[in-house]
Amino acid sequence: MKLFKKRINFYHLLSSQCDCMSEGLTALYNYCVTKEERFADEVVKIEEDGDMRRRILIDELNNTFITPIERKDIFNLSRQIDEILDYAKATIDELRLFRILPDEAMTDIVGILVDICKHISRAVANMEHHPNIAKDEAIKVKGLENKVGNHYYRALGALFDQDDFHLVFKYREVYRHLNTTSDVADVAMDSLLDVLMQ
Repeated sequence: MKLFKKRINFYHLLSSQCDCMSEGLTALYNYCVTKEERFADEVVKIEEDGDMRRRILIDELNNTFITPIERKDIFNLSRQIDEILDYAKATIDELRLFRILPDEAMTDIVGILVDICKHISRAVANMEHHPNIAKDEAIKVKGLENKVGNHYYRALGALFDQDDFHLVFKYREVYRHLNTTSDVADVAMDSLLDVLMQ
């Protein structure tokens, strides 16, 4: 009989969530480029996997007395990573609901979000042993968030030049949620930077 439970590495659990997040956004980008439904289905499947990974992290958090960083910080960072993946699925849901296909502006924004996810993954992976690298990666995310914002407003400007207001409304909703995805990424990196400062 074991007297002591094996210590859980919460950095690894967070990185596992990041893997799902990156896979989900990459699948969303592939869908935007190819318009092939198999990539949309892949986003939905990956999001479900991401939800399970978060549930596992929360379960371990509830059953662990000692954590490497504050429990609330682990919980919040996990939630924000999961939220990014949730927005990828929400994008697929909206495209299907509105019966529209990704356009060039959407594809460009999702491409930047893929880069954001890569840097988030690197930031989280380096939190434990290389905090300076983690900080650099987090700062890169914040720069890319501004880039998404610029693309978002340019896309809106071009969108409102169109005459079909039903279509304008549909694309505006999808653009808005993609922009919000980058905002969540920015908040996640604020959370990570706060942890590194402790």
